[in-house]
Amino acid sequence: MFIIIVFIVAIILQFYAAIVAISLIKKTKYNVTWILVSTALILMAVRRVIELIPHFEHDILPKTITVSNFIGVIISIVIAIGFMYIKKIFTFLKRIEELRLKSENRILSAIIKTEEKERRRFAKDLHDGLGPLLSSVKMSVSALSQTVRDDNNKKIISNIELVVNESIGAIKDISNNLSPHILDNFGLLSAVKSFSDKINISKSINIVVNSNIDNERFDYNAEVILYRVICELISNTIKHASAKTINIDIYLEKEMLHIYYYDDGIGFNVDKVLNSEIQGMGFSNILSRIKSINGVLEIESLKNDGVHVNIKVKV
Repeated sequence: MFIIIVFIVAIILQFYAAIVAISLIKKTKYNVTWILVSTALILMAVRRVIELIPHFEHDILPKTITVSNFIGVIISIVIAIGFMYIKKIFTFLKRIEELRLKSENRILSAIIKTEEKERRRFAKDLHDGLGPLLSSVKMSVSALSQTVRDDNNKKIISNIELVVNESIGAIKDISNNLSPHILDNFGLLSAVKSFSDKINISKSINIVVNSNIDNERFDYNAEVILYRVICELISNTIKHASAKTINIDIYLEKEMLHIYYYDDGIGFNVDKVLNSEIQGMGFSNILSRIKSINGVLEIESLKNDGVHVNIKVKV
């Protein structure tokens, strides 16, 4: 009696599963795989009913065994065909995912290119527009200083000249930071060295750059992104790490560009920083930029052991 109850419960559950599967066929837009799975569930339920019959009619046991075995073969065939289609679906989904990633990278690359284009335009407008105006002011003030005899007025004019000179220098620095002409004309290594040399003048931190790429040029988009990433890493170190030294190694091996960045600062919790922008270190921005050029970025850091960043980009 117990076996019969178990059979009945199993039959009810299998028919319920088959009904649910059939009800979802329309939602799957009559997908062949789902139809085959639903068919297999129905046949399995029918097979259980046939296997239950001999418990009530013992004389037809041989016939039910034959029918049950036949249905079992059909179920096996249906499931096998279903799994063949499932494999195709997974292959299709993989292709969709690859296309999605490529599309994301193209969009991100387009955004970065647009951003750099606007940086260059703004830097040019700043340099070519405001620069000459300040230079004219400087010449006018210089001419005025030649005619002034009063010491107080001379001091005022001298201060004006000083402010104008500082303004001209600030515009040049801002313009260069927005769109470094060294990067455009001489490439990644020269731009990184120029940036680090300016910081080394302050002697607040020592930046050491080693490389074997010399004046080698790469894709402009890759050069710009790598330059921005290195500048962002240096900025993070200066702001957060309390470091004394930064080492930047840029090496080209075959067609792979390796950038190894290390500072001897206080370090940080990598998982916490990568999953949160609270600390303002912008690593999500760095990761997305490297991803846009199909690069790989690895970050390691321990408390009081600085930060190690390894970037690999196929060039």
